[in-house]
Amino acid sequence: MKGLPFRLEIIEGATEWIVRCYSECGEASIRVAPPYSEGELQVALAHLGTALTRSYSAAVTRGTATPEKSVREFGKRLTEVVIRDKISFQLDRCMHRAKTEGRPLRILLRTDGPHLGSIPWEYLVDPSQKDYLALRVPVVRDLRLMDPVPPLALTLPLRVLGVSARPSDLPSLQGKRERERIERALQRNSSDNVDVHWLPGDRWQDLSQALRSGTWHVLHCVCHGGFDEDLNSGYIQLSGEDGSAMRFHAGDFERLISDCPHLRLIVLNACDSAVSGAEDVFTSTAASLVLAGVPAVVAMQYEITDEAALVFASSFYERIADGLPVDRAVTRAREEVKMRQGSLEWATPVLFLASDQTRVFASAEDPPERPRTPPSRPDFMTDPITLIKPTLEQQLPQRIGVLTDVGPCSRLALGPANLLATACEDGLIRVFTATDGELVAQCPPVQRENPVSLAWSPWRRHVASRHDDGAVVVWDLQTESAVCVISPGGQSDTLAFSADGRWLALTVGNRLQVYDARGARVRELQAWPAKKGGMLRTGDKATPGPLTFTPGDRYVLVACGDNSVRQLNAHGQSVMTWPHHQAVLSLACTEDLVATGCLDGQVRFWSWQGRLLRRTGYGKPARHLAFSTEYPVLAVADDEGTVTFRDLNSGKSSIAAKLAGQPAGVAFLENGAGFVTGTRTGVIERWALPDWILDMEAHHDRSGG
Repeated sequence: MKGLPFRLEIIEGATEWIVRCYSECGEASIRVAPPYSEGELQVALAHLGTALTRSYSAAVTRGTATPEKSVREFGKRLTEVVIRDKISFQLDRCMHRAKTEGRPLRILLRTDGPHLGSIPWEYLVDPSQKDYLALRVPVVRDLRLMDPVPPLALTLPLRVLGVSARPSDLPSLQGKRERERIERALQRNSSDNVDVHWLPGDRWQDLSQALRSGTWHVLHCVCHGGFDEDLNSGYIQLSGEDGSAMRFHAGDFERLISDCPHLRLIVLNACDSAVSGAEDVFTSTAASLVLAGVPAVVAMQYEITDEAALVFASSFYERIADGLPVDRAVTRAREEVKMRQGSLEWATPVLFLASDQTRVFASAEDPPERPRTPPSRPDFMTDPITLIKPTLEQQLPQRIGVLTDVGPCSRLALGPANLLATACEDGLIRVFTATDGELVAQCPPVQRENPVSLAWSPWRRHVASRHDDGAVVVWDLQTESAVCVISPGGQSDTLAFSADGRWLALTVGNRLQVYDARGARVRELQAWPAKKGGMLRTGDKATPGPLTFTPGDRYVLVACGDNSVRQLNAHGQSVMTWPHHQAVLSLACTEDLVATGCLDGQVRFWSWQGRLLRRTGYGKPARHLAFSTEYPVLAVADDEGTVTFRDLNSGKSSIAAKLAGQPAGVAFLENGAGFVTGTRTGVIERWALPDWILDMEAHHDRSGG
């Protein structure tokens, strides 16, 4: 989708700044007094550097203001001078158009003046949201070359060359950990589209030989860096012949990459690699590389801690593997640093672009479609215990549109009044209207562990989230604050509200815990028997699966670690057991049926009396199940992102949606408004119901039922 660039240019004069903006919505120009004198700016930048260090320091000094306060005040002061009057009006128009048309907005910032290059513009504050602008939309340093390099048409995989410098006379960096984090990030996406090769050596000769003898699209450098005032040039530190540090200046870099016509992106995980001299913005290492012909460079404008660098790099490449443009990948990675580290280092990475082109790669060919198994004819038999292979009608999915893109998330859940909650990997619980994607609430994390599961109260004001460490938070969406925090003492991702909202159930090991609305534990039940020396095992690990309250809230259904589903009463007694051969991944029920989705790709339908009625094979693990409350239909989302609808009366099935990634959830909207899906990458989409489901309603109306 074509983006919406908002160009912001700031020119430093003797006594004033000239601020200009250009966009599709129009242009504007104002003259303003600088927010600081030259001396005041140096003092303010020094205080900002101290605040940045304090934000990740373990030391705490009593009676001092928080680092966040001074940095936010700095950003607010900049904003009040630069984004005001006609500039503010034009930015508001662009933001409104971007939201209305569903186009990604980005701010392309260009500065001209001896002092403007040293200002960390990433701390600008969004005037309307009172939040940092760069955490909401990409803020990019626009060098605006006359002849920007076009996107490279390539045949996947994307080839990344990594170099981790280890000079003997400099502090060691966590290059090995960064390599492992980047590789894990790509593996989580099961991505064969990115191939990362790490250079065994760290001398400039090693880097030169590798770049000039291979075809590389991305260069990733983990090293120390700095700015040489005498030479007015940035540099990075590699190893010399004797193993000690050797400065590799921007000019040296330029000569090296001149022989690399396929190189389109460089990531400099090196301190001060974005710092330039007072007279020329192109003297920084990053800007010099852009000037030499690299379309996009990510660099650091301050020293950055190893941990923050690790988080940024792994998150950035995960987004690149997802196919995001480089500017949005940087923005998501900044958010990841802020939420995981809790420091101000999220603004240290800076993106330099040669033009407003943010897709630096263009695929030369579409990836081949995966072979599909030919559909089989339905086989309805009188024997109720029948394996029914669904007929998958070749009806094209009818997507209404993308509601939102929340970034990587583990789960979505539909609540009352078509409200949709998402458990995002940046630690936030975001709630949208599932019909138009409008953001209703955004609950900040009370701890650093990511949310992994969600459960709605019957009241639209409350939703519960469970986190990586097992803790449960019940949120008040009106105030966006925690009502209570429950620490059950074990890790799991299962929880469920009762239909009346009085009880919240969750699993810990092989036990089921039930809490009241105030967070007090009222029951602890053994869900399935323990094995001598440990729990019953499923493969390498015995873990509980999903759980839900039965209609009427009299019982709890829980998928146990011994591959069974059990119906428990208030005393922990097993009223009914449904055995399975493999782990149960998903669970749903109505007043008449219990449906279970398993690791073996089978969806089984059971009576409440424990009788297996039929089973349906989908080939891939059935990750999510959802019954419609208005039609006799079950939705099945498998691990490859195929959503299939099954008519419970006839056994008829059709493919309802094809998702671009592993599903995070599927749900039917109220009043026949369609259904929603979400992927683990965070794309939330709304779809229309197939015609054969809508025909059920038409037949129902004609029959007068």
